[in-house]
Amino acid sequence: MTARNPGTMLDLEWISKVRVNTQAVLKRAELIQGKKIPKKQWQTAWLLKALTCIDLTTLAGDDTPSNVHRLCMKAIQPIRYDQLKKMDMHDKGITTAAVCVYPSRVADAVKSLKAANSRLPVASVATGFPAGQTPLQTRLQEVRMAVTDGATEIDIVINRTLALTGQWEAMYDEIRQFREACGDTHMKTILAIGELGTFTNVYKASMVAMMAGSDFIKTSTGKEAVNATYPVAIVMVRAIRDYFLSTGHKVGFKPAGGIRTAQESLVWLALIKEELGNDWLCPHLFRLGASSLLADIERQIYHHVTGQYAAFHELPMA
Repeated sequence: MTARNPGTMLDLEWISKVRVNTQAVLKRAELIQGKKIPKKQWQTAWLLKALTCIDLTTLAGDDTPSNVHRLCMKAIQPIRYDQLKKMDMHDKGITTAAVCVYPSRVADAVKSLKAANSRLPVASVATGFPAGQTPLQTRLQEVRMAVTDGATEIDIVINRTLALTGQWEAMYDEIRQFREACGDTHMKTILAIGELGTFTNVYKASMVAMMAGSDFIKTSTGKEAVNATYPVAIVMVRAIRDYFLSTGHKVGFKPAGGIRTAQESLVWLALIKEELGNDWLCPHLFRLGASSLLADIERQIYHHVTGQYAAFHELPMA
């Protein structure tokens, strides 16, 4: 991970002056989506890059130690060894960026990875995920427990009520407290953009989260009706760029929710490359929150290597 973002004082004057040009955002998002996607070996290289940025996730009510174990094994070896060998990529240490689980499953993930002699980061959602509507002390305790159990990254959710009612100071104070509870653990802040109403609110929430010390800002929990969309991403990454130009601190970006195809992952990489530059094209500053994306990337790579498409049952979870 990159150096932690120490945050800044809350600049309410900056926040109050923000206005987002909706039409310009939509036009830019359309342009990004219309770009030509690389083909053949170049596409495969970009797909491998996307794979190394995935937070391989399971956030289901029926999660058990055994399916968390399978998730961890898949994260360590996301592409079959024989496929990697044919591309001469078998010794490049290709893994996903992290695994992401509920707080109560952190210990299971840490145990599985330790047994496999892997140092892959374990990310945990926290702070009353996905709604963020539990009391503040409960949310803080959840962060502390996940860190104690071995989580090296915490994905917190903001209290959307504060954002929707313009209580930016209260939101800043809450996130600062989460930052403190995380200690040295990296903190990603989920904005739940589908529930923020406007692009202007999304920009303001992004900026407040970064000023409060977030190392990453993340689009969604994956549980809202609207999750990661390209227009919202444009707004968030422009906020990241503005924050960097103002403070010199690079904050990461994580789209999550509804990202299922290899094609989509290439569009996300193109968006980051164009808007933030090559520095952000690495797991330290860019993540893709996904549970089913890996299967499609795997199928595309299988096709590149063999000339045939694999059935999903030929590429099992682990």
